[in-house]
Amino acid sequence: MRTADELRTHGAALLERAASTAHGEDFTIAGVTYRRHDPPVRTAILARVRVWAEVIAVEADAKPPVPVGKRADITALEADGFWGWAVAATLKETGVRLEELLELTQLSLRHYVAPTTNTIVPLLHIVPSKNDQERLIPMSPELVKILLEVQRRARGTSDTVPLSTRYDPNDKTFSDALPHLFARLLGPTQNVLSYQVVRKLLIGIAAHAGLNDGGSPVTFTPHDFRRLLATELVGSGLPLHIVSTLLGHLNLETTRGYTAVFPEQAIQAHHAFIERRRRTRPGHEARAASGTEWAEFEQHFLLRRVALGTCHRPYATPCVHEHACIKCRFLQMDPAQIGRLEDMANNAQERLAEARQHKWLGEVSALEETLVHLRRREEEAARVREAVEDQSRY
Repeated sequence: MRTADELRTHGAALLERAASTAHGEDFTIAGVTYRRHDPPVRTAILARVRVWAEVIAVEADAKPPVPVGKRADITALEADGFWGWAVAATLKETGVRLEELLELTQLSLRHYVAPTTNTIVPLLHIVPSKNDQERLIPMSPELVKILLEVQRRARGTSDTVPLSTRYDPNDKTFSDALPHLFARLLGPTQNVLSYQVVRKLLIGIAAHAGLNDGGSPVTFTPHDFRRLLATELVGSGLPLHIVSTLLGHLNLETTRGYTAVFPEQAIQAHHAFIERRRRTRPGHEARAASGTEWAEFEQHFLLRRVALGTCHRPYATPCVHEHACIKCRFLQMDPAQIGRLEDMANNAQERLAEARQHKWLGEVSALEETLVHLRRREEEAARVREAVEDQSRY
């Protein structure tokens, strides 16, 4: 994921630098020297829509997109960097199947208002695919930011996401025209990413990262992210039947198989633990979640509501910071509470002045640290408010 983000950042910087360079001029980025290739054209109809540059020199340890002497399509490099990051990040956060990912549209972004707290919970609607059952996935703040970036990219210069049709290679059919999110402009038409393009992007990221296993290159498939998410959720303590529901599995054994990526010793220990639990609580893990269990699961998240926003500590874990929310990194700020932060900062400033006057040095140190956290929270709340405003506009 670090490599995917680096490729996205590098592609954007490379395109910006190349677009601002005149034909025949040289520029250097990340140890690679390019020469812009954009000879003048005689008529406007022949104007180029893609940016090209020739690689003319490479420093040691640098990774050029093409060999020295060859021309690189800078526009394509930037697009591949963005879409590779977008695909990998979305798969990592959701664990959806590849077909489900490519079927995401503007209409897939939903929200739910909790009746007890009146807070908005963003949801991702997954349309029926392999098992013909739709489901809703709660979106983390990270996933909301990712899909907002994808939404802006798919929209391009338009006010709305353009309509596009998706070809299903399994059913050999075309979908209705919908505002697909993972679609880009190729020539005059908007096209949904194909299976081959997605796999090529993921393989390119792994190759750039230099991942290998015993000397053999490691490649990623979209389904690997699904297994990794299942493993992470079960390892964090989320009950297996709830993980199964989030992934859209009809059988708990399927979900259990997805988590079997540990060393053999860990697998045996896990199976032994499950067998011991079965003897004391027969059949507990082999049934669907009851209404009471779902209510308890939802209640955990309702209890996360605090004065300044929402506590995002892991499921079934207590508060380890003694409710010192200002200093806790699990706090997700509510933009509506910026005024409360200002009041707290003003109060802390008054107390700091008093402490300095009386030379209460311990109190001075604590209040100065509190003010640092308050300013940091104000910046976070401002960023969240900006993201919410962007989402409301589109």
